[in-house]
Amino acid sequence: MNWQALEAIATSTLVLTSGGAIAYAGRQLRHEREYRSVDNLEKQLTFFLSETFLAARRRLAETRTTGDLLLPLSVDDPPTVVFEVLDFYDHLGLLVKKGHLDVYDVWHTFYEWAQPVYVDLQPLIEGENSAFRDHYTDLRKLMRAMDDIQIKRMHAKNANHWALWTPERILDHYRYELEVGLERRQRRRMRGAGPAAPKVLDSAGVEVSSTEGSVAGRE
Repeated sequence: MNWQALEAIATSTLVLTSGGAIAYAGRQLRHEREYRSVDNLEKQLTFFLSETFLAARRRLAETRTTGDLLLPLSVDDPPTVVFEVLDFYDHLGLLVKKGHLDVYDVWHTFYEWAQPVYVDLQPLIEGENSAFRDHYTDLRKLMRAMDDIQIKRMHAKNANHWALWTPERILDHYRYELEVGLERRQRRRMRGAGPAAPKVLDSAGVEVSSTEGSVAGRE
């Protein structure tokens, strides 16, 4: 028996088996990361749509607009709500940097909301004289990455990317945030009003008020 040949075959089999195991483990790891990424994205989206953050987005819109005008931004003394909104997007940037979120998924889910706010507050985020410039490095990296995705898609459609975020477009974004907030408040009031009073009919089948019906019943 050729033991050298047998040993060579055994070694080759071991290498192939080990390679297959490593490849399988790699696929399992990728699937696990993808699952965790989707789960993290859903958690962030849940918070984004929560009443707490909707209220913050609405307050930002209120502080940045008046009527049909976009107000000047005070870099030295910005409204507190500015940081509530920016901190959320900066946290998304941190999750992308750590590999907990996929940048394409974040672009697909949040870009249209984040970009007008970013452009509006850009002097605060990127301005050389801004005291908050160093605070939002993760957000800046995230926006650059998402802009790259958006620009490629806009070029494919022969569209002007930056034309989307004119002051008029930013103002439209804030108007929409205010409208959404108003609709939410109206729905909450309607839910809290309770069921409508039942109709009361007299002997002739004519509707009367519930008070009249109660009096008639007692009589």
